[in-house]
Amino acid sequence: MLMREIKFKARIIETNEVFPVLTIWSDSVCLDMTDSNREWDTQVFSKEDIELLQYTGLKDKNGKEIYEGDIVAGVNRLHECKVEQNVQYLNGCFMFGNWNAHEFFNKHQFIEVISNIYENPELLEVQK
Repeated sequence: MLMREIKFKARIIETNEVFPVLTIWSDSVCLDMTDSNREWDTQVFSKEDIELLQYTGLKDKNGKEIYEGDIVAGVNRLHECKVEQNVQYLNGCFMFGNWNAHEFFNKHQFIEVISNIYENPELLEVQK
């Protein structure tokens, strides 16, 4: 049986920025901030100051890992319409909006991570 790789990103609650997690300790988390314009490549945060976002085990059409909080887009194979959904963990499985993640992958093609709900929430508000 294949096991899903367990990985996390973290959202800094104060700024809504999302970064890869390097290490998780009992009371703090070390984040990889290499790609940001910050003074340090890594920084440690208290667990109260961040929200952990888990890797789904799925990758988009470009090989980018899909995490909770990501916004993914795909084209419905039957209706040729574009669908954008946020990724969340609900009732024991990862969901893309109201779709089970694997069902979404089966019914859509060219799935792509386009952003996340913290840094670009307006992408989902357009659909409402």
